[in-house]
Amino acid sequence: MKRPWIAVVVATSVAGLGAAAIALIVTAPGCSASSGSPTPMPDSSTMDSSMPPVTAAPSNSVLERNNHPSRDGHFIQPLLTKKAAATMTFDTGFQANFTGAMFASPLYLENGPGGKGVFFAVTTGNDVFALDETTGAVVWTHNIGPSPTASGSGCGNISPIGILSTPVIDPVARTIYVAGAIGTGAAIQRHEVHALSVDDGTERAGWPVNVSNVTAPGAAADGGALAFLPSPENQRSALSLVKGILYVAYGGHVGDCGAYHGWVVAINTAKPTEMGAWATGGQGEGIWAAGGMASDGNGVFAATGNNTAGVSTHLDSEEIVRVTGMGTLDRTTGANYFYPTIWFAMDRADADFASNNPMYVPVPGATPAAFVVAFSKDGHMYLLDSANLGSLGGHLVDFQVSIGNSIHTAPTAYTSNQRVHVALSIEVAAQCPLGSVATGRVVMSVAIPPGTPPQPHVLWCVPIGGGSGPPAPISTTTDGNKDAIVWYVNGTGLNGIDGDTGIPIYAGPQGVCSGVRQWTSPIAVKGRIITGADGHLCSWSVHPPAPADASTDHPADAPTGG
Repeated sequence: MKRPWIAVVVATSVAGLGAAAIALIVTAPGCSASSGSPTPMPDSSTMDSSMPPVTAAPSNSVLERNNHPSRDGHFIQPLLTKKAAATMTFDTGFQANFTGAMFASPLYLENGPGGKGVFFAVTTGNDVFALDETTGAVVWTHNIGPSPTASGSGCGNISPIGILSTPVIDPVARTIYVAGAIGTGAAIQRHEVHALSVDDGTERAGWPVNVSNVTAPGAAADGGALAFLPSPENQRSALSLVKGILYVAYGGHVGDCGAYHGWVVAINTAKPTEMGAWATGGQGEGIWAAGGMASDGNGVFAATGNNTAGVSTHLDSEEIVRVTGMGTLDRTTGANYFYPTIWFAMDRADADFASNNPMYVPVPGATPAAFVVAFSKDGHMYLLDSANLGSLGGHLVDFQVSIGNSIHTAPTAYTSNQRVHVALSIEVAAQCPLGSVATGRVVMSVAIPPGTPPQPHVLWCVPIGGGSGPPAPISTTTDGNKDAIVWYVNGTGLNGIDGDTGIPIYAGPQGVCSGVRQWTSPIAVKGRIITGADGHLCSWSVHPPAPADASTDHPADAPTGG
């Protein structure tokens, strides 16, 4: 069950193992509204659109939640050295204003309309905005349909309830995919997925897709096919795009009302009439973590929540699953699913995996070489073999980082000093290093050294006080290993923490960003940290030094040789 937070909350900073080159900021294009007939979409179904070639996706672009299919939330930012980060300034000239509440993280496309960079923001009013990267001016906007004022299922705490999740961009097809609830009045009538041109916001031919028409393999009592019920389903999880297949996950609303299930819907982007799905076997068991699903290039890893019917037989609650192709979970072996032996106690305590998204994390020198890292709400950090999840009790490592139902976040992973770290926020009872002064709500960094298997340990904790919700941190390095910084928004201010020591580098002295929602993460672009909030984006930046004056380099009276 999701926690009933709707207040303005902490967004987080960006971390990831991505690449972000230094580039000049471009000027603002004019503002135009999208209109006209659907435009055709290039066929990119044979490509791995989630990991596009550099020529198709400039390295500065942020195409999906937490920057990479792995969901590592890491950004390579040459300008963001620890020294430079201490002098960050709030960009008061960046006026990226729009209408509506934003629960998603922003995205960025460097080669946007007219070759200029744009940020993308989406709202619960079902609006999609493209915003100029320099001024924040609206370049285009598109509304995907009316957003209902309530779920219609008897619970929920968001109104209106339109687009909640972070979209995903296919830079080859020049398309942004967004999912939202559609309905007039106080009920969700259907769930749709839209494909919009990044250049002008027009709908691609063959879209939108009505997800409410999908079915999944079900029990005999369901006639062998489980129907998708629009009203009790909630689309909070960030979208994934892997090899031309769009994956969209669903869970329930706050209060866990109605006969919802966890769903992973798969759509062939080249032929959107082709749609498949996997659904959990039991009631509830939703897939709702805002950070979305992780991928190693073969389908997606999803985390499910608690069964709401209280059954004593395990169905698909408290589980990590790999869904591939057009929505298939292969159960012929235990390689594609995992659930802990304490799953029933987790169900009863609402300690679901689904409160946090899994990450795919390679660990050089370790055996195996890559892990699925998954945090449960009750404070367990599980390391799973990404090639063999292990079925019941098949984890390689169970490391306790907190006690009680204490973790709702989107973690980040980064490499520094030749070792891998995972950073996350914890709300209560964090198991910080002996002698640490951090108590209560903290941001924590856990080191994962090489090993067979690795033996994680908590590196540092930083107190974050009594903000209005749990932040979702990100990380940056200048080259993939140096100058590691963990970023998060605590309340209304940006914070930057030394990724190696936990010492504050930037403690929010510049700028106030109101209306940041829980579980959103900022992004890092060209020496800037940008976060989404209700009605606006906020930006902090390190400005590169001006080039040396030519007359200084080559004085007029200098000898010319000869």
